[in-house]
Amino acid sequence: MTESKRIYRSDLRQEQARRTRVQVLEAATRCFLERGYAATTMREVAEAAGVSVPTVFAQGGKAALLLACVDRALVGSDEERAVRELGPFADLLAAPDRAGRLAALHRLASQSAAGTLAMQDAFAAAAAADPEVAGPYAEYERRRRADMTVLVRAFADDLRDDLDLESAVDVFWSVFSPATQSRLIRGCGWPPQRYADWLPGAVERLLLR
Repeated sequence: MTESKRIYRSDLRQEQARRTRVQVLEAATRCFLERGYAATTMREVAEAAGVSVPTVFAQGGKAALLLACVDRALVGSDEERAVRELGPFADLLAAPDRAGRLAALHRLASQSAAGTLAMQDAFAAAAAADPEVAGPYAEYERRRRADMTVLVRAFADDLRDDLDLESAVDVFWSVFSPATQSRLIRGCGWPPQRYADWLPGAVERLLLR
């Protein structure tokens, strides 16, 4: 077998594996949102994806599958890259001035409010009820805080005089959280776009001078 054929077959296998993972994650997302995490079985995910149960387990256990679904919702694609490297988050970090960063924050909030709230709610509910999910959820919160630190650092030159970076991160991580987003959109009936429109001004009032 020639080297080019080996590379072709290797690339084909990788593409098949990627497609299978996408099938499983899409099916798992539907199951978790429709049935809830606790009521969803790996067999149901396999049936929804049209694959075998061992194929589903090859993507990880049930808790790992839930975390992968949350990551996929946050990133908005099948790219296995950090949120901060993609889309509006990357635009915010690259923006040359405060106005550009706030505009990118608005786009980031629009994307988040429209596409990730249901999955994040399901994740939080599962973590509260299942010790197996509590660990991945704690890791997700650790990563979210790390991302928020990067985001707030982009505004470092504009922070209020009475806020150091760590305090500003504390405020952003706590106030602009998925829980707050859920309360405003689900609890108070805000349309997702209203939340996105509110966020940049709230950041200015709370954190910036």
